[in-house]
Amino acid sequence: MIRMLLQCEDAYFVNAFSNYASLNCPTIEFVCFTTVDRAREYLAGSSLRLDAVLGSQELLDQVNRPKTARFLVSDQTVYSDEEAIRINIYQSGTAIISDIKSALALSGGDMFRTGGRNVHVVAGYSVQGGSGKSVLSYALAAAAARAGKQALYISLDPFPALGQLYEHNFSSSIDDLLFALKGSRDLAPVVLDTLERNMDQVMVLPPFHFAGDLLSLTQEELERLIRVLVEKTDLEYIFIDLPTGLQPMNLWVLEQCTTVMQVYTDDMAGRERMLRVDQDVYFKNLPIHGQILTVLNQSRQKTPEDGIDMKIPRSESLQQGRRVADVQERNPAFLKSCTDLLQVLA
Repeated sequence: MIRMLLQCEDAYFVNAFSNYASLNCPTIEFVCFTTVDRAREYLAGSSLRLDAVLGSQELLDQVNRPKTARFLVSDQTVYSDEEAIRINIYQSGTAIISDIKSALALSGGDMFRTGGRNVHVVAGYSVQGGSGKSVLSYALAAAAARAGKQALYISLDPFPALGQLYEHNFSSSIDDLLFALKGSRDLAPVVLDTLERNMDQVMVLPPFHFAGDLLSLTQEELERLIRVLVEKTDLEYIFIDLPTGLQPMNLWVLEQCTTVMQVYTDDMAGRERMLRVDQDVYFKNLPIHGQILTVLNQSRQKTPEDGIDMKIPRSESLQQGRRVADVQERNPAFLKSCTDLLQVLA
């Protein structure tokens, strides 16, 4: 277990957060104080191991334990600050815990890292245009977030259509992430600073400005990005929405995923493409190491079929362009199918 000292003058926050953390974060033991003097007395008098301190700048300046990570209480989470990582305490308890775990992973080496223990990296993939893989990939991320999981949605489509998926005003830009990928900067803090949580509680990255920026990424750069997301964040699900087809970028990403989710429409065109892929020697010999799931989308029948892992029911609201989270709120059958598919992924 990790032991962490929390100091904040806001007594209401300290009390509420300590109660929340004791119930929802068994991997971190928080020792909480409201005043710098009390926290300093604890530091001076305790011989117990202390892995990290989250407190005011006044307290951090007095921490003389070289193996103890130091994080600054703030109104904005910033991982790339040269002096100290900042943690935003003015957000939900879940988000605070997630930011703290990411900060510990970034600062502490083996102190805390997810290391891929239970991180599901899922590629939404199809050779069929209009299969609905983007909507389904985001719907799974939203369903995971509803269940209290940390989920990320990334679109690697050069021309993404995100309007039906979510609305979000990004405060960060993808440019810093691109520069870090192309240069020699430490990638992890830049990734953590670029990730944002949208209104559906799904973690998202800003879209690429130009198709050329995305298509310029190399296999090594994509592997670095996925590795940082797995090892240096608190994510449990990473949904990567790939463009249609067999371009090199898709093949590189498929190699890194724990699950490849092939999506086809449940009609003549979708089933024909599904059959062709299933019989294709080239596809069978791709270096895919994770499980391959076949999903029929916009299905009108629930009858199980051999070779089909899941059928997603047709939603007229989705066909009319309603936002994914709204449809999940109003359509229990669609939400249940997403939840059931998450169970299959796990």
